[in-house]
Amino acid sequence: MSIQTLEKTMENCETTTASDSALAESPARSLFTSQTGQALITLGTLFKHIPPFNESIDKSTGDTLISIGKKLKGKK
Repeated sequence: MSIQTLEKTMENCETTTASDSALAESPARSLFTSQTGQALITLGTLFKHIPPFNESIDKSTGDTLISIGKKLKGKK
């Protein structure tokens, strides 16, 4: 086997390994992002509508958390 053939084989292996690991992380990352978005939406709603929280936390904080949560939840 020549050195050029060996180098090409090594490049193909490295490319396949890198793309396979990226695909393996994608569903887990997507699930994490979606769940984080849902948690932020829930916290924002809690801060806006539940009396002990909405008295001490600014309404814009709840709105901001909901906005960020919707953006995260919408990404797939």
